[in-house]
Amino acid sequence: MEEFRFNVINFLILISPLLLGITYILTKKEKTFPLIFAIHIGMFVIYMTFLYYYAELLAGHDEYGLEKVGLYILFIVSHIYIGFFYGVYLAYRRRK
Repeated sequence: MEEFRFNVINFLILISPLLLGITYILTKKEKTFPLIFAIHIGMFVIYMTFLYYYAELLAGHDEYGLEKVGLYILFIVSHIYIGFFYGVYLAYRRRK
């Protein structure tokens, strides 16, 4: 079971760049694409700034910084998935 969970997590991480590309393809025809893109970049900067300064509050003491790296990956991948679902919603709404 542990190996299955590890494989699922790896799959979700590895497919995220593909989902990011699909999201840009789905939303590039929107009139508000520059605004959406700017908001995503701003949120990314906020995530990274927050994690840089406050990761110890979330992960506790981390001698080698591996939990901090894991948090970076978690925030980036979750942001990509949220953006993907929002892009699918926008594409669906546009086609109606």
